[in-house]
Amino acid sequence: MASSQKRCILLLAVVATVCIQLHQAHDFIGRCYCLNPIMFIKGNISDFKVLESRPGCEKTELIVTLNKPNNSTEKLCINTEGKRAKAFLRCWEKINKDQSRKMECIDRKKKAE
Repeated sequence: MASSQKRCILLLAVVATVCIQLHQAHDFIGRCYCLNPIMFIKGNISDFKVLESRPGCEKTELIVTLNKPNNSTEKLCINTEGKRAKAFLRCWEKINKDQSRKMECIDRKKKAE
């Protein structure tokens, strides 16, 4: 009986670990991350992430991080057909998708405002 209890506990631990890993995964295969992107944003952008098209999501997605007045942050999906989003994507291509140079794109947008 003790042996079957140990197996049950081990199985539950494995299932829990798999569930946690799946929950923490951001790029779900077979679907887009940005289901309802917004067209306009207003605020201080501190970071952005470009998700290239991939299996299950045919479009490029843009996620920006906004600094809020209360020192919190908010991540928003931006419609890539908008003027500001297109500028970010052009800059992203211009810097050859170099993560270490992302601030160049953010600073460029701050100067333009």
